[in-house]
Amino acid sequence: MMSYLHLIKNEHMKLFKRPRIWILIGLMVFMNIIVSIFFKFLFKGTEFTFWDYIQVSSYLLIVIQLMCIIVAGDIVSSEFEKGTIKFLFTRPVKRVKILISKYITVLYIIILLVSLQLFMSGILGIVFYSETLLTLDQKVLIGLASYLFNLIEIVVMSTIAFSFSTITRSSVFSIAVPVFLLFTSSAIITLLDHYHYQAGKYLLFANTNIMPYFFGQPLFEGMTLTFSIINIILHLVVLFVFTILSFTKRDVHV
Repeated sequence: MMSYLHLIKNEHMKLFKRPRIWILIGLMVFMNIIVSIFFKFLFKGTEFTFWDYIQVSSYLLIVIQLMCIIVAGDIVSSEFEKGTIKFLFTRPVKRVKILISKYITVLYIIILLVSLQLFMSGILGIVFYSETLLTLDQKVLIGLASYLFNLIEIVVMSTIAFSFSTITRSSVFSIAVPVFLLFTSSAIITLLDHYHYQAGKYLLFANTNIMPYFFGQPLFEGMTLTFSIINIILHLVVLFVFTILSFTKRDVHV
C-alpha cells in the first residue's frame, strides 16, 4: 500500500510541475467566467434560473473531457518518448503498480476537474442567479445528473486514451484517436439507430450516455440501464487487460 501511495504522490508531483495542467485549469476558469457573463445578458428578463445555469454549464464538460484525454493520452507515452521510463523500471516496483498508479492519477484529475467545474458553476450561478437558488424542481435533478452522467463518459474516453498511450507509446496517436471518437461516435450511433441496426446497441458508445434512462428513452430497443452498465464495465475490463499485458509483458527499449 505504501508503495502505491508513493507512486501516486510521485505522479501527482510530476503532473502539477508541468505548466500544461495549470494552463488548462486557467483556461477552464476563464471560459466559465465568460460563459456566465454571456448567459446573464442573453437570458436577461427571462425565467432562467440557477439550476438552468447549472445544467447549461455542464456543456462545458466537453472541454474538460478534452483536457482529460490530453492528460491520459500523454501520461504513459511521454515517459517512453522522453526516455524517463527507464528511471521507473529501475525501481524495485512491479510494472503493474506503476501502471495502476498512473491510471489512478488520471481518475484523480478527472474528478478534480469535474468537481472544479461544478464548483465554479455553482459560485457563478449564485453570483448571477442567487434569487432562484432555492427554486427546487426537476431542474435540480437534471442539472446534477448531467454532471454525474458526463463524468462516466469522461472516464470512458480517458481510459481509452490511457490504454492507447500505453499500447502505442505515442502521445499524438493516443490523443488523436479518442478525440476523433469523441466527435464522431455520436453521429455513428445515431446513424445506426436511424437504420434500425440493432447490433449497434452492443457498441460501447451506444451505452456511455446514461441520461436517456432517466430523462428520455434509450436509442435501441431492448437496452436497459443494467445492460449499459455491464457493457461499459466489460469494455473497460477487456481494454485494461490488454493495457496491462502490453505494459508488463512487452520488451522495453529505452
